[in-house]
Amino acid sequence: MNFEEPEGLIEAGEEEDEELGEIAEERYFVDDDWYEQQGLSFNDIIQERMCVQCQARLGEEVEERYPVEDRRTRKVTYELRRIEYGARPVPLIRDCCGRKSGFITPDMPVLEAIFRILLANGNQPMPLEHIRDQLREWCPTGRCQWLLLPDDTLRRIVEGDHFYGLRRHEMPEAA
Repeated sequence: MNFEEPEGLIEAGEEEDEELGEIAEERYFVDDDWYEQQGLSFNDIIQERMCVQCQARLGEEVEERYPVEDRRTRKVTYELRRIEYGARPVPLIRDCCGRKSGFITPDMPVLEAIFRILLANGNQPMPLEHIRDQLREWCPTGRCQWLLLPDDTLRRIVEGDHFYGLRRHEMPEAA
């Protein structure tokens, strides 16, 4: 018996796998430059997503550690700087607000939920598959509107965004 598949079928399947691999590798993030181009304040928009406790501290003066590299020795040390609480809102959401219940709710619009997932991950570019996995964690019933969307529909919604500054991350080409 011959269990080999006809050559044409194997090639077509390989092409489909390659195409799906490319789509799976597309990563998305919140583009802070988009806000500037729209005449909006990225920090103000992000601060609106902070938890009540963090919002209450906005404007309070705090000390933060900043890494400083000695150019001669290449050693990294840390220095303390005084800044206003919330001046760097993404790390606050990543470390505090994005871990609290209610940060994402099942009835939240899909783009708002995706926006918050990206913020809760420090705005690191993420594939839609990983975003969907994290949305699943916020929806224990599995019946949330955003989990019911097919992958291609979710991709079209994200790529058609004109409100949150969601963009596809373009990898710089190797020199």
